[in-house]
Amino acid sequence: MASLLSRVAVVSLLAVVLTATTNISPAAAQFPERARPTRSGYLNVTSTNSLYFAFYEATDPVTAPAASVPLLVWLQGGPGCSSLTGNFDEIGPYLLLNSTSLSRNRDRWNRRFGVIFLDNPLGAGFSVPASDADIPTDEPTIDAHLLAALQSFMALDPTFRARPLFLTGESYAGKYIPSAASRIIEANAKLQDDQRLNLQGIAIGNGMTHPVAQVTVHADQAYFAGLVNAAQKAEIEEMQDRTVSFVNAEKWVEARTERNKIIDFLRNVTGVATSFNYAREQPYPTRPLRDFLNTGEAKEALRARGDVEWARCSKAVSAALAEDIMKSARDDVDAVLASNGTRVLLFQGVFDMHSGPASVEAWVRGLAWPGLAAFLAAERAVWRLGDGQLAGYVQSSGALANAVIVGAGHMAAGDNRPAAQAMIEGWVLQTRQFA
Repeated sequence: MASLLSRVAVVSLLAVVLTATTNISPAAAQFPERARPTRSGYLNVTSTNSLYFAFYEATDPVTAPAASVPLLVWLQGGPGCSSLTGNFDEIGPYLLLNSTSLSRNRDRWNRRFGVIFLDNPLGAGFSVPASDADIPTDEPTIDAHLLAALQSFMALDPTFRARPLFLTGESYAGKYIPSAASRIIEANAKLQDDQRLNLQGIAIGNGMTHPVAQVTVHADQAYFAGLVNAAQKAEIEEMQDRTVSFVNAEKWVEARTERNKIIDFLRNVTGVATSFNYAREQPYPTRPLRDFLNTGEAKEALRARGDVEWARCSKAVSAALAEDIMKSARDDVDAVLASNGTRVLLFQGVFDMHSGPASVEAWVRGLAWPGLAAFLAAERAVWRLGDGQLAGYVQSSGALANAVIVGAGHMAAGDNRPAAQAMIEGWVLQTRQFA
């Protein structure tokens, strides 16, 4: 028996040594060859810095030739969260669903389109800055880096530049996307044809776009969902008023702190598993993806730097953007809508305590876009999938469309994948439902 125990101890020790040597735990997800990106690596944005990207070409495009297949850029929120979360948890071709292996995603967004996942801004995910001082502190710097990264991507293949380009993402990307889009529109007016980006539209999921308006609806959202009573609603309204006062006084850090207190208050008094989706019984799992993306196997497959410790969200980026978070990007949405041919899609999951449908409607009603009255008067149509299942509701007029997705929260594209895939394909390809 003692001899057997000794052999077991030796085998166990060897397993530990092997695990440490390969940096892949026995339970780590495997990364099959077919799940690897079409292209990946780093796109230069300054002389010393670059943004990480993973690009997946369309598997079943409906357009021909390939040079006309749309390209979608996916940006995560945070600020400072990695787009690989959207890749492996929400819309990518392979998802980490069971913590042990990657599974084919039948609702992948790269079925019809090429999809570029960008770790933005510098400091997020695998996009490690040359120094902490290089982490952006405002939207103009982020815009400049995004435009440089996109130009670097277009240089990889001469056919990329002519392909229709759409900026997409969720949450705090509700600021990145319209801000960058308006800068692209400005830049295109000054560039030669062979340098322009073929921007066709932007799509924002549960976006934080105009915080001062959005913060005013937390109390109503929670109250009419039955999550708080009248007394608690009044407490939230007091916090909302203080937040607005801080914004009006341009006390941006104080405004952010007060807004965070609202979310914390809601989480505590409602007892929900997660404020990102109050219908969930458990919080979203986060450790499996972190462990997976920090294996040597995953880093090699993604062509990411092996010396970088991947984190879902960066505290350094969040701190650097402390004074930016409560500032508005609504004027940029107006600028996008005012440009000829550039379309805007907004979409939200109904169970989000952060930036749900009421939150988005609160800022949309303040747009200066001349088409706003017609949009607000447009029918809100029931939207069903091909099999008749309820997907949500759609309202559209002119260049603006808004989709509300049932059975989903803040990460709507991952919570209800069939609806999100139908939505993005219908909108980009301009079928009747999302024209």
